[in-house]
Amino acid sequence: MITASTARAAALVSAETSNNPFVAYENLGAAATLGGTTTLSGGPASNAVTGSTYDYWLPDVAGTTAELEFDFGSATSLTFASIAAHNAGTLGASIAVEHSTDAITWTDSGCGVIAATDDVMAFRFVATSKRYWRFAFTGLTASDALAVGVAFLGNELIIPRRLYQGFAPIMSPTEVQLQSNVSAGGNLLGSSTIARGSSLSATISHIPATFMRGDFLPFIPHFNNGGGFFFAWRPTKYVADVHYCWRDGGTIRPSNTGPLDMMVIEFNARAYNG
Repeated sequence: MITASTARAAALVSAETSNNPFVAYENLGAAATLGGTTTLSGGPASNAVTGSTYDYWLPDVAGTTAELEFDFGSATSLTFASIAAHNAGTLGASIAVEHSTDAITWTDSGCGVIAATDDVMAFRFVATSKRYWRFAFTGLTASDALAVGVAFLGNELIIPRRLYQGFAPIMSPTEVQLQSNVSAGGNLLGSSTIARGSSLSATISHIPATFMRGDFLPFIPHFNNGGGFFFAWRPTKYVADVHYCWRDGGTIRPSNTGPLDMMVIEFNARAYNG
């Protein structure tokens, strides 16, 4: 689920990019000094910024709140935050992205939300430069087993072309392995799910070569080397279609599409399903 502050939503509309696809891949929070709520054994805050989805930040929830704090050492400009592989929806927690100049007084970025599910929660806000940032979870109950596998603070890379036909959105797990039992007479006796997950494939064309050779270029080795990233294909119209992904298949290899110095990219990715 994607939420945007009122100011950021207006800015995206003004720039005519509110429904342009984006990726977010450089987790600036991974270089910050982490703090906040005391953690349980085996659940340090550092687990949330490894990029993997199997290890978790496990705060010791003593009351109704928990905070995951980031000290960047100096003012750092951000526009995007997200969490994945979490159970905030199961616990009915509210999530806010907050910033501060002194780690004492905190200001909400304006896009907080009650987590309705355990799917990816993404937050878009106007560029704000502060030293201290945090994810604030409220509405908890003491001893709730809150777990967050991926916590991301950074900026989106908005692709300057919209994605239209040919894209199959993930509306339910797309990869489901079954074990079916069939009688000697050919009747279905029952099926059980062995494993499930999701994958996606996107082709985006008519992208200016200057963008591909500039802002987009650092993303290519990140993707090719299997790094995790967030991807949304039409973020305002389909706010639920945001996924934490990693490469599945070939590398990204931009190619030229015509005489107007445009390029096309195609990528295949796995998407996290809890």
